Amino acid sequence: MTVKIAVIILSIIVLASGCVTAPQSQTESRTAPNTSSDVLSPMQTPEVQGIADANNLFTLELYRRLPSGRNVFFSPFSIFIALAMTYEGARGKTAEEMGNVLHLPSNASLRRDAFRTVLLEAENPTGLNLRIANALWVQKGFPIKEGYLNVIEKYYLGHVENVDFKQNPRGAEKEINKWVEEQTNGRIKNLVSGLSPLTRLIITNAVYFKANWSLRFNPNDTHNGTFRLSSGKAVLVPMMHRKGQFGYAETGDLQVLEMPYSGDITHRFSMLIILPKNRLSAVEEKLTPQFIKELMNSTKPQKVDVTIPKFRFETEYHLSRILQEMGMQEAFTDEADFSGISEKPLAISDVIHKTFISVAENGTEAAAATAVILTAVSVSETEEQYKVFKADHPFIFMIIDKENGMILFMGRLEDPRG
Repeated sequence: MTVKIAVIILSIIVLASGCVTAPQSQTESRTAPNTSSDVLSPMQTPEVQGIADANNLFTLELYRRLPSGRNVFFSPFSIFIALAMTYEGARGKTAEEMGNVLHLPSNASLRRDAFRTVLLEAENPTGLNLRIANALWVQKGFPIKEGYLNVIEKYYLGHVENVDFKQNPRGAEKEINKWVEEQTNGRIKNLVSGLSPLTRLIITNAVYFKANWSLRFNPNDTHNGTFRLSSGKAVLVPMMHRKGQFGYAETGDLQVLEMPYSGDITHRFSMLIILPKNRLSAVEEKLTPQFIKELMNSTKPQKVDVTIPKFRFETEYHLSRILQEMGMQEAFTDEADFSGISEKPLAISDVIHKTFISVAENGTEAAAATAVILTAVSVSETEEQYKVFKADHPFIFMIIDKENGMILFMGRLEDPRG
């Protein structure tokens, strides 16, 4: 699935065990300790909550603009982080538009501390694989401001690499794609291609996530079943089944199921499935951060008979057009002001986002990569005792960090066949 857009950002997301790549400075004077002694605590501080709320609002606004009638999967968190790093170098109207679209807090000190806290707290979660990495890819000899590099290294835990877009763009592509593939455990390949020799900076974020369900499905209980598409057509797909105690809630329009991943006793990460009783579009119209928060809070442990499809697919989006429609316009024009990055004129040429999702009996594997490309401007109980949750028609799903409420991944399953 591809959506055309014109932005130059390279950001990669993948969830895997590991941690944020340690900052590497271009000069020895730029060093930032990767200790957690100076981070905000706890994660529920107003500053961190403000970043989570901004991410979630951006998530839903972007979701509404992605193609309808087909499978959707993206990592708003990856795109959000990559664009936030780009925003740190924006000035004037360019910064105003980007800040409005991303809903970022205006207080730079609190905003940066909150991002640093979120990234550090994501390191080495108990019982699952999670990796978040940021990197800047800079044209050799291109003047990047020291202050901007310091911010990216200290608060976004990003490292800096020099490449040669001018003389060897294919070599630069190979190096960037290799890094992305490594960070995403091989799930995201060939994120960038056909780079212009005018490329001067690519900002990347990678997130990799792999976790087992707290209550796994038995493969012997997976059988072909009917899944009804939005068109009304019935297709035969593998359907997983199990009974157990899950977070569950129900309204007149929908059912909500929370499926926790294994880990610590708080089950910090979980998948939330929103299953409409009628039209999916009717539920999508209601999606707001507050609505999702209320759904999460409404779920209570109940005995549930769960049937969900087994699925696996990949997506690719070019987000330039969508981001411009959302209000981020100047950043893509010759009038863009990224003077916080360099005195040389730059503009975003493309924002590329690729993802992978696999949901099976054991758990979930998800990966995403975002590229923001900046170029030079030319200038066993009875059935009655169980609630029945049968996801045999299109539904919305999210992977959520319950500690701060951040939506890491979001998708819409229209067809389990991919």
